[in-house]
Amino acid sequence: MSKVTKKYWKHDGPPSHYCVEVDGEVAFTGSYDQGMMFIKSLENDGMVSFDEDFMPYVGTLSKRYYRALMCEKELRRNIIKLKKEIKELKGCVRRKIRNSLTKD
Repeated sequence: MSKVTKKYWKHDGPPSHYCVEVDGEVAFTGSYDQGMMFIKSLENDGMVSFDEDFMPYVGTLSKRYYRALMCEKELRRNIIKLKKEIKELKGCVRRKIRNSLTKD
């Protein structure tokens, strides 16, 4: 059975990630929660509890992805509003140019 020799945060580049060394070699790199699941699976011969380990992790992921989706939705709305404003401003500028040309 493999033995975890070292657990640590690695900050060599963005984003920081959690590393787990097994028998002197890096066996896992990822988030802290994923690292804890990896260690637990090593301790239990590859098994993790679906209800106790996996479901809470999935719950946090789904909340994070839902927030990301809502941010994307808001950004899309703002982009559409800005496009409409740009179109209106272009129309105003064109009318002013046309009016100034016809007055001369």
